[in-house]
Amino acid sequence: MKIFYSLAVAAAIVLCGGTTAAYAGGDPKLEIVGGDTYDWGNVKPKDSPLKAKIKLTNTGVGTLYIKEVKAGCGCTATKIDKDTLNQGESGIVDVSLNVATVTGMITKTITVYSNDPANASKIIYLKAQVVREVTLSMPYMAFNDLTIGKASKQKISIKNNSTKILELDNFEATNGLLISLKKKVEVKPGAEVELEGTFVPQTEGYFNAMIKFTTNNPDFPNMEISAYGNVMKPDSPVYQK
Repeated sequence: MKIFYSLAVAAAIVLCGGTTAAYAGGDPKLEIVGGDTYDWGNVKPKDSPLKAKIKLTNTGVGTLYIKEVKAGCGCTATKIDKDTLNQGESGIVDVSLNVATVTGMITKTITVYSNDPANASKIIYLKAQVVREVTLSMPYMAFNDLTIGKASKQKISIKNNSTKILELDNFEATNGLLISLKKKVEVKPGAEVELEGTFVPQTEGYFNAMIKFTTNNPDFPNMEISAYGNVMKPDSPVYQK
């Protein structure tokens, strides 16, 4: 009986020791300090590229291994300073977001892959409201019906999104393109002005021109609009009825 009792006590001690060890262990846990969304708020194109440092912390018990930090598109760049985080340790992800050609709200993502069993892949959202004080309804004039001797017209609107009067001046166009605006124009806040281009081709082939003008907006002192198209002969099958 004494032998049996001793064996039972030894087994209990082993079991308890094993259980205690199990509870003493644990899993790593990835936490994005500050939340899963990084918002720059209102920015301007000239602020590009936007920069941020996002902190990742291991709030679990085991060692956290960052396997990959992957940007959702080519306009976002990321780099982490260390990929192995012990309990309580943190790493920094350097983020760069290109907004030079963006207008309005932009949302991009970064995905962090790790050995966190609860979140093997965790998404971080990047947001910004890109305020462009001068915008064009189209970035270019595309002439789709160019025929020798026939006038073709295209229009673009220039909008003032700022709170001050926008002055447009020093208009010029190249390669025989005629434009409707020639003198200084004032555009009130929230308003827009129409710019029309007219071209009468004299020879067949590819046509391209450039419209240039200046503004009093410090972010857009000089603006350019490209114009292009393909000139066809009047007797081309495309124009035959």
